[in-house]
Amino acid sequence: MRMRTLMLAGLTGLAGLASLASAAEPMYPKLKWDVGIRDVYLGGLKKPDVWTAAKAIGVRRLECVVDKELSCPGLFEGGEQPYRIDTPESRSKLMKALKDHDMSISCLCAVISAPDADHVKWITRVVEACSEMKVPVVMMPLGYGGKSDEAYIAESVGFLNDLVAVAKRTGVQLTIENLGRYLNREEIVVPIMKGVPTDQVGLANDICNMYWYGHPIDKLYDLAKAVAPYVRYVHVKNIKYPEDKKNVQRKPGWEYGKYAEPVRTGDIDFARILRIYSDAGFKGDVTIEDDSKGKFDAKGQERVFSEDVKLLREIIAKMTPM
Repeated sequence: MRMRTLMLAGLTGLAGLASLASAAEPMYPKLKWDVGIRDVYLGGLKKPDVWTAAKAIGVRRLECVVDKELSCPGLFEGGEQPYRIDTPESRSKLMKALKDHDMSISCLCAVISAPDADHVKWITRVVEACSEMKVPVVMMPLGYGGKSDEAYIAESVGFLNDLVAVAKRTGVQLTIENLGRYLNREEIVVPIMKGVPTDQVGLANDICNMYWYGHPIDKLYDLAKAVAPYVRYVHVKNIKYPEDKKNVQRKPGWEYGKYAEPVRTGDIDFARILRIYSDAGFKGDVTIEDDSKGKFDAKGQERVFSEDVKLLREIIAKMTPM
């Protein structure tokens, strides 16, 4: 009898371990190709709510900004911003709204202004909310600077490794975006990626940010290949520079607002970029962040975003069925 009890206890323990192992599997390998948009880009369409705006351009996947109070300011309804993820009740409210509108969240975006313990606590709460809501990715622009390259790499690696445990426990994929004057350089982003376990912490790559930084257009595709093994999430926007500026090293941000362009008509060949990511094993969300929107009124933005969606779906369809 005692042996039978011990065996049953052992089997129960194994079942528990199997359950934990299953829960800890990263969500991102299960993703399919899909096209979405950042929620904060939809306000200019002048629709009654974020759901109507998203459907008007043909998407049902949203990247949502989350602030330190765990509210979601980009999810608007009328003049209200009614959604939060800070309590089980607020998460349930948002999940019901998503279901009612046949929408889903691809990613929560949380901007890191300092690699400190307070941000670790904040992101831990965000990741735990994502796990409950089945949101597969947390994207963290690392918005701090004023450091040497070596200090930036060391502090970033330390901060990200402090989050590995919660990522392992939940299966949520953490990503950093190649933003600003550090992470658009291969000599910075690659050492950071090599310093973290990329099953838990990967790259949200925006190749246009590298063009913004000043890299020549012909260099972008080699940069995409260099970082492609780490890519777990993708942003898409474009720029159209004058012919004499495309293949020279420019100052970071040079005339960006002036030359921001819809995805189809800009300089970057996204069929080529997405193929590079795909060849490295990426499959997941491709999220529009079209900064040419300021050049258009509400109707023009709706047209441009709709065309962005159409182009990306055409590219993806040629690579592999969605």
